[in-house]
Amino acid sequence: MKEKQTHTWLFKKLLRLRAEATQWIRITPGNGCSISFWHSPWSPFGPLLQRFGSHGPRHSGIPLSSSLSTLWNGSSGIISPARSLLMEQVHIHLSTITLSDSPDFPIWNSAGIGANNNNKFVISKIYDSIRDSRPKVFWNKAVWFSKGIPKHKTLTWLFLLNRCPTRDRLLSWGLQTDPSCLLCNNHPESRNHIFFDCSFTRSIWRPLSRKIGLTSPSDSWDDTARAVTNFTGTVHHIFLTRIAWQLVIYETWRERNHLHRGSFKGSERLFSLIERTITNRISSFRQDNPEYSSICMQLWLSMS
Repeated sequence: MKEKQTHTWLFKKLLRLRAEATQWIRITPGNGCSISFWHSPWSPFGPLLQRFGSHGPRHSGIPLSSSLSTLWNGSSGIISPARSLLMEQVHIHLSTITLSDSPDFPIWNSAGIGANNNNKFVISKIYDSIRDSRPKVFWNKAVWFSKGIPKHKTLTWLFLLNRCPTRDRLLSWGLQTDPSCLLCNNHPESRNHIFFDCSFTRSIWRPLSRKIGLTSPSDSWDDTARAVTNFTGTVHHIFLTRIAWQLVIYETWRERNHLHRGSFKGSERLFSLIERTITNRISSFRQDNPEYSSICMQLWLSMS
């Protein structure tokens, strides 16, 4: 199918992805009527026109419009002798095929992404095959953990990448702004200062980190991220540690942004808000996972 002016923008985009999507599709021949010899992914070599190029039909003597059924004499394929090693391999594969009266049908080609999934469509494999492959970061589990609060996880991820608009970054973009930290006004504002060298944030993080069992809490961003990631204990204790860390990041950053509008809660109110949010989050599991909720709540209330 060719693009038409009447097609929607989205449909045109889908048509342009056909060549990329073909690597994950394999058409198993039935009667061969719907299989284009040159365009369809009926062989292990993918669409043959991509392998042979635009000169393939002329060099092989097989018309571009040929279907697999038109090259079948009832018992075997009828094509000219091979003139290249690749065409010879196509001939060999064609000799293993027997057409029938059943229709052609597509299957999920798991081998197209180098994995055997019993021909089942697995979206995660597709995603892994098209995304940029990079080394796994050490903090992965401390951010994308089960039962966390999505907006807190997202903001923590952005801070770990140092992508949030702290004042040092605004200045690096050429914007004219006061470099002082909005929370303490004593030092230049940066991610590493706010978390947790800033006296305001430190007054919240230190007592909370001691409460959840982080020994010798550090004021360093990197050291704290590693301590939270490498924290060992029960799954419930690890959950409380990670959600508390993310909550301090989220609520402190929100407080910092509220200062632009003249709103200020103070460290004590913010600490109480964080504790209440943790309690509410644990309670939210009660209906679907009462045992997990009960254990987390008992552990949380037992922490002094």
